[in-house]
Amino acid sequence: MIREDSPEAQRLLGLAADVILERGVVAVSLSELARAIGSNNRMLLYYFGSKEELFARAIHTAYERFPDLHALIPGLSDPGDLVENLRTGWRRLRAPENTAYLTLFFEAFAAAVRAPEANRTHLDVLATHWPRGIGAAFRSHGFDEATAARAAVQLMVLWRGLQLELLAGTPVEALDAAHDEAVTRLFDA
Repeated sequence: MIREDSPEAQRLLGLAADVILERGVVAVSLSELARAIGSNNRMLLYYFGSKEELFARAIHTAYERFPDLHALIPGLSDPGDLVENLRTGWRRLRAPENTAYLTLFFEAFAAAVRAPEANRTHLDVLATHWPRGIGAAFRSHGFDEATAARAAVQLMVLWRGLQLELLAGTPVEALDAAHDEAVTRLFDA
């Protein structure tokens, strides 16, 4: 039974999010995390059930701290030009203030992929949260269901690749140009 709704669990979750945004998830053991936040393994397991559950919830808590990321997907459905909405969305995503979360996202995703059965819930959220919202945005711009689903995958592939390049140090101007050209070719109908 996960007891995450208690004030103490929320406090610990916030502190855990601080630590994983700073140190990541791969190099931090449950014991190290517990020490860093002034707790112990038993207390963390009492509230969250497992290390995987705690880390998944801490990553979600960390995500909540990046409001521009929350506005990104709904903004794709804004009235007007879809291509312009996609360009604005990319620039929101690649904003420097989101770098800490993007780094954490890719690290957590890689760790989850290494042990997919142990991280099925986490992978399901990572794999479906944004694609569903992106598909809905394409449908709001007149795409039929199948085309919207395909377009959502295409956009996710583009954005994930560009995010990796961003984290690797590719100049943002080059990434913006690549994004805008790809979006125009893919979706400017």
